[in-house]
Amino acid sequence: MEFRLFGPLEVDDADGNPLDLGTRKQRAVLARLALEPGRVVPLDRLVEELWAGEAPAKATATLQAYVSHLRRVLEPDRRPRTPPQVLLTREPGYLLNVTPGQTDVGRFAAWAADGARLVQRGRPAEAAAVLDRALALWRGEPLAEFPDLASAASARLAELRLAAEEDRLAARLALGEAGVADLEALTEAHPYRERAWGLLVLGLYRAGRQADALAALRRVRALLRDELGIEPGPELRRLERAVFEQSPELDGPATPGAEPGAPAGSQADRPARLVARQSELSTLEGLLAEARRGRGGLVLVTGEAGIGKTSLARAVADLAAARGFRVEWGRCLDGGGAPAFWPWTRAGLIPPSPQAELFDLYDAVLAELRKGPLLAIIEDLHWADASSLKLLGHVAGELAGTSALVVVTLRPEPGDHPEQLRQTLGTLAREGRRLPLEPFGASDVRDYLRLHGVAADPGELLDRSGGNPFYLAELLRLPERERHLVPPGARDVIERRLARLPETTRELLRAAAVAGREVPLDLLAALADRPVEEVMSHLEPALAAGLLVEAAGYRFSHALVRQALDAGLTRLDRARLHLRAGEHLETAAGADPAILAGHFADAATLGGAAKAVTYAARAARQAAARHGYEEAVQLWELALGHLPPGDSPGRCRALTELGQVRRTMGDAEAAHRDLAEAVGQAQRLGDREALAEAISVFGGLSVWNWRPYGTVDEDMVAILEDLLAGDLDDPTRAALLGTLGTELYYGPRRAEGERLALGAIDLARRSGDSMLLARALNNYLIASFVPGRVAERLAAADEMLALPGLSREARLVARVLRMSCLLRAGELEEWRADLARCEQLLHEVGRPELEAMVRVSQTADHALHGRWADAEALAEHFPVIAFGASLWGQEARRLGALYTCRHGQGRVAELVDELVAAGDRPFMSVVRPLAVLACLDVGRTEQARRLVERWGVDLREDWVADFLQPVWGLVAARLGTPDPGEMYERLLPSSGRLVIMGMGSAALGSVDDVLAELAFSLGRTDEAVKHNEAAITLHHRLGLTYWESQARTRHADLTQ
Repeated sequence: MEFRLFGPLEVDDADGNPLDLGTRKQRAVLARLALEPGRVVPLDRLVEELWAGEAPAKATATLQAYVSHLRRVLEPDRRPRTPPQVLLTREPGYLLNVTPGQTDVGRFAAWAADGARLVQRGRPAEAAAVLDRALALWRGEPLAEFPDLASAASARLAELRLAAEEDRLAARLALGEAGVADLEALTEAHPYRERAWGLLVLGLYRAGRQADALAALRRVRALLRDELGIEPGPELRRLERAVFEQSPELDGPATPGAEPGAPAGSQADRPARLVARQSELSTLEGLLAEARRGRGGLVLVTGEAGIGKTSLARAVADLAAARGFRVEWGRCLDGGGAPAFWPWTRAGLIPPSPQAELFDLYDAVLAELRKGPLLAIIEDLHWADASSLKLLGHVAGELAGTSALVVVTLRPEPGDHPEQLRQTLGTLAREGRRLPLEPFGASDVRDYLRLHGVAADPGELLDRSGGNPFYLAELLRLPERERHLVPPGARDVIERRLARLPETTRELLRAAAVAGREVPLDLLAALADRPVEEVMSHLEPALAAGLLVEAAGYRFSHALVRQALDAGLTRLDRARLHLRAGEHLETAAGADPAILAGHFADAATLGGAAKAVTYAARAARQAAARHGYEEAVQLWELALGHLPPGDSPGRCRALTELGQVRRTMGDAEAAHRDLAEAVGQAQRLGDREALAEAISVFGGLSVWNWRPYGTVDEDMVAILEDLLAGDLDDPTRAALLGTLGTELYYGPRRAEGERLALGAIDLARRSGDSMLLARALNNYLIASFVPGRVAERLAAADEMLALPGLSREARLVARVLRMSCLLRAGELEEWRADLARCEQLLHEVGRPELEAMVRVSQTADHALHGRWADAEALAEHFPVIAFGASLWGQEARRLGALYTCRHGQGRVAELVDELVAAGDRPFMSVVRPLAVLACLDVGRTEQARRLVERWGVDLREDWVADFLQPVWGLVAARLGTPDPGEMYERLLPSSGRLVIMGMGSAALGSVDDVLAELAFSLGRTDEAVKHNEAAITLHHRLGLTYWESQARTRHADLTQ
């Protein structure tokens, strides 16, 4: 049912049909109640307002008649002698039992508030969209046909509308979209609103009309002084000073996300020979000043290859060094095979030991950054290894209290790890600033030519270079008569420059190209089979030509130079050089196996495949030990790609270890594919030991069952049962029993699986192996994740945490699972303590699905405490939160959380259609009871009944049953199906618990709330009151004010 109060009063039923509301006075009764949905309007106030102080003698009786007629209109299908559900009698008056979200006025107020918050949080695009939607609801003055009745509400809403108009224009202005005409119209219509004048001044200034902006300020000053006898407020006065001073803070959105830097220093100490980048350099200089004051930060310098990112970084490095900063550089490798944390190691910010724990590495980096003042420059982030990307995301959030500035350069390329890069960039968007570098314009090219003393046509050069400084420089290095021959790509430019070098120099450069952008001198000498002195001599022409620069050895001046050289090699020559590089590097002490694996892989056609496999396996295990799981996956895939085809013990082992790494990462789908192939190979090889090792990986440490909802892999079950029928040692049997217990979870043998998991615990206890026992307890916690097991699961988690020598990863798994029990038990203080411990452990353990579950669990806490905006923000980000972990059911979790929020906000009508549509999709059956309940919430009773007939009622026992069974209970109480008596008995053992979805993605208050409604529907009012009072007590004890107020409202209904 929907109520439209803007303009004339209109009401539509659940199917969208308009209702005939009767006489004008009768309509006025409904209109007055609709202004305060869900709240009691006292009878005497209704009489006073409806008859304007001149009520007839029988006004109360007349009002009661109006109410009776309206009840028949609003609920035409209500059976005789059944209580009304929409227009209720509540002491001391009447209540319209609808949510604010069912009225256009309520939605307008909510969306206007949302838009204002988004403007304040610097999210103008989202704000503009929300505010457009809010203002589109305004069809006319509120209750235009009852002006006296709605005068106070009209004044309040008119003010809210003006604020929303201002917020919308502020958002459009931030996006560079607001026109001066719109701003002038606003000030003309509302001349005393100082904020509107401020927006107009800002709009004029950004349109290049500083004089007009100052004139507008004079107009408003005169208006306020002459008409009201007051001076402009502090905001307008501050704005006036900023316009006079042409303050950078007034600049528009040319560089989104960047804030004005501190005032520039004197030109004498600024780096010379930097064209078209003075504004960016000023910003960086300001950030250096902020860092020196203990307000460090991160800036992302972005742009295409050759745009000048490194030149800008060098310039700010010179500034920093001149101001006493320590300057460190770390460059990401583009040749592939880089060790984990490579740029951080090169910058001297991370210990080189591969045995260091992840949190030690992170702490070491932060300790270095806190030694400031420090400028750390990380170049070519698009080539970074995944572990370095994760570390950067962590560091970005810790810089605010340091004296360190981190400058990162990035091309708009997917890089070697596109998914992790995208995730890290999402973090940097929140924690850092972006400084995009744009191509040169015509004036910039003229400045560049003037600076270098070159006479040339700037227009032609701009056209041919596309404004790219690198291409421009390359063009200018060629003789003038050849510039017209330069094609658009850099490769041809480089090849022409190469052609003028001696042949020996070209050979050395081609050899250097296989080593990556940075080339150690000894490696290059080995590749060329020449003495070091001779190599240095032959490379002098390349240094002079700017193709190389001297570093520890040599470094290509631009990645495109190396890439063009490498592309020019024949396949045979490239393989020979990689083989020679690998053979040279493996003789050196401490050679990195990842780099060796890359070289031998590229030399596979010349016999390097076996060594590629050996070194890739070694490097993969080292990377996994350092939590560099993405590198480990890449290395295992390299090894598999160079193993002989067909079944072999080596391939089976590699697949098992690859599956283990992916399982640890939370990439369940890929892990399943790898492990299924390993299992198949072990079966074909007849290797039962390898088979047991591969299949038991499925039962490794985890907080969730990684099978898609409701599915059981019967093939895996059969293999596990076959293995368990044989002779096994106790540790292997325990591992396989626990794995089988989790495999049976979604099927009809779930209870048997729980018993098998208990058997695994008994075997593990006898073994004395703490990690084996931790694994078995973990298996039980998953196999027993059903209603009625809170105490048992809590005890298992506590036993797991008490084990000696437990790894950080196992402690985190136990804590996360324990938190799900604490939520249900209402032990919120303990839950918060565990949350704090988990936050610490998350920094030490790099597992995406564990972090995802910690974040998801916070949604329930927000919902329980009525923090709807926070809960909704988390819900909408579930897919991002679970990024990197192929967690099943993020959409179902999102919809469950959103239902909780919309229920609390009185906006279920906005979600009901999405829930109904989702319920018809594959693997979304968990949403169906919510869809039915949402239909009932908004008065679509017949649709709810049809949905139950179509979908049926599923009361299976699994991790979501603690949430869905109470939802079905509410449906039963209101619809009569499923059987209310059966649902009451099913839910009664959970009395005293909270209704929680899964690990905590949604919450609906106390189970006793549901039991009260069920008891009342069964005519057992005394029991209903008892459960209701228990719910009130629980909510009050836990400080859940929203849910307590809801329960108290129901108490009034039950005891009237």
